[in-house]
Amino acid sequence: MILSKEEAICLVLGLSEKNIVSSTTKLNKLLARLNLFFIPIDFNFSLNRFGSFNAELDTISSNDFFTVESYLYNDKECHKYILKQEGLKLYKTNVLQKLKKIMKQNEFDNLKNEIYNLSKLRAEDISENEHKKLLLDVDDRFKLKQKLNEVFIDLKDIYSEINLLKEDSIISIKLKALIEYSYYLIKYLREKKFRRLDEEDYDFDAYMFDYYFLSNIGTIVPFLKKQIKEEKKDEILINKYYQYIINSVRDYPFSLNNPNLKDLIVT
Repeated sequence: MILSKEEAICLVLGLSEKNIVSSTTKLNKLLARLNLFFIPIDFNFSLNRFGSFNAELDTISSNDFFTVESYLYNDKECHKYILKQEGLKLYKTNVLQKLKKIMKQNEFDNLKNEIYNLSKLRAEDISENEHKKLLLDVDDRFKLKQKLNEVFIDLKDIYSEINLLKEDSIISIKLKALIEYSYYLIKYLREKKFRRLDEEDYDFDAYMFDYYFLSNIGTIVPFLKKQIKEEKKDEILINKYYQYIINSVRDYPFSLNNPNLKDLIVT
């Protein structure tokens, strides 16, 4: 399950105040936030000084699902995104049906509240919120390094018990693959991508998913720790997390779609 570009934008607009997002910067932030709910979307994000950024959004124009209106703000051309009736229909049918397969009602309610509340904020405030959640600020480098180490140590412990999992069902195989991928991804982030945290300022060539994956894998560590010992596996959540990793950011260096992924694995 992956949301197309149109579906992801209609979802964000459908959940936003008055079904409107008032700027491209804000749209970037709201779309990127879907990743913290393990919703794979057909957008990749790099890091700029405001946080999550996707250059494609600057070129999106009006279509059957939403209108893009231009306006001037401080003598600069800006864009506003307004959901159309067809977009509302797409959101209420296709998108919600897809989300029901990976989200429980309380999870969707949390998503709905977060996108709605963020949509009422200024773009600068959403950016600040994203920086705090993902530890993007240079001033938070110590916290980021600490989080990397904590998540890595937890996963190392879980990975050491991976042989306890019997490969007697598809869901057990998926769980094993999820643990293995998570372990090597965090190892890659810790020892390659973030190894110079003390030396560098912002890396504007970075993938935002370096930060999103660290946050998400840190979130599911307690679940993985519990599931490795549970006799009855939680198929819904295992499938959700597994599908997110499979489908999100297909051109991410540590993606399962990268034919050279083995070269990035730190042993």
